[in-house]
Amino acid sequence: LNLFMIPKYADTLYTGRVLQGYFVISITLLFLMLFFNAIFLLMAISINRNVRLQQENQLLSMQQQRYESLNAAIEEARQARHDLRHQLCQLDALAEEGNLEKIKAYLSGAVSRIPSLEMHFCENRAADSVVGYYWALAKRENIPYSVQIDLPECLPVDEINLCLVLSNLLENALEASLRTAPARRRIKLTAYLHGNSLALIQVENTYDGVIREKGGVFQSSKRKGDGVGLQSVCHIAEKSGGASTVTYQDGVFRARVMLRG
Repeated sequence: LNLFMIPKYADTLYTGRVLQGYFVISITLLFLMLFFNAIFLLMAISINRNVRLQQENQLLSMQQQRYESLNAAIEEARQARHDLRHQLCQLDALAEEGNLEKIKAYLSGAVSRIPSLEMHFCENRAADSVVGYYWALAKRENIPYSVQIDLPECLPVDEINLCLVLSNLLENALEASLRTAPARRRIKLTAYLHGNSLALIQVENTYDGVIREKGGVFQSSKRKGDGVGLQSVCHIAEKSGGASTVTYQDGVFRARVMLRG
């Protein structure tokens, strides 16, 4: 009986070892698969992070250039108005010396027709310049432009970031207003500090047409693809530890931004 049982026992033992070998190989392959998947996942995360950082750096660089260009344009316009006024005053003085009444009257009228764009909106000079620049553009297009802004000379938040948010929101509002029926055009800006570390900004404007939004990202109305302005505003707000929200309903577009110092 024992002689008959030995082959069966040997077969059972062999089969057990084979199954054990398969089990070890399967576990090894499973761990290798998980290991390679983890490596691929880490590589994908790293690539995604690098791409995002590259996009953010590119966006910040574009916004920095835009801010510098805006400041240059504001300063150039201010200097041009000053020079023109000075020249007309000199000509007025020359005409007065020659007693040329008609020339004097003409020059006096010309000087009086030069619009004074040195509007003062708040104590912070940088923000005041940005708001004044878009106020002048809106006035030129006969767009009602309401401003309620209370920003001191020294801000608890980054001044450049605040001015970038203002310029982006006001430019979007101005562009939307130009595509809106004249009777419905309106831009309203509100900006003030809350507490010792928060700056709250709201820009509201009317619009005609359809707002294009895809996956929470607003599409540009000037070209194909995503709009850069609102993306930049959102990025600046989040980077400061703040937040931004956008709503649009019944022909009114409203952007709210909180910057944290």
